[in-house]
Amino acid sequence: MTDDPSERLIEQRIRNRIYEILEILADCDDGVDLVGIKGYFNLFEDFVHRPSIEAGISALSKDERAIVLEIAEFLEAASETNPDFTKAEFIESDWPAKIAPTARDARTLFLRRGLFSEKVEELEPGQPAAIAAGR
Repeated sequence: MTDDPSERLIEQRIRNRIYEILEILADCDDGVDLVGIKGYFNLFEDFVHRPSIEAGISALSKDERAIVLEIAEFLEAASETNPDFTKAEFIESDWPAKIAPTARDARTLFLRRGLFSEKVEELEPGQPAAIAAGR
């Protein structure tokens, strides 16, 4: 039987999933083609609006949190423009091209710290919490 992951480990995994979604958003129209219109909006939404992120207590840094919430606002604005976009209409609207630069900036910001372990709690990527606590 395996142990349930800790809250910290879940937060690390969520940060890694957000990074993967940033890859999709950064790909502009190709990202929409990859996941479809519903996936484009819902994948990000599934991970971003969590109490830990909104409260600033997740594995995201302050700057990462700010840019992720900025992208969430872009996506909300795009959705409010036309909640029933088809994939073709959405691409033609130029919203993916407006969102992609910020997603690329966010991706770069995430990579400055690196990605977290999926199996071990870390204070920072590559710095296991148990080792850091022993110092």
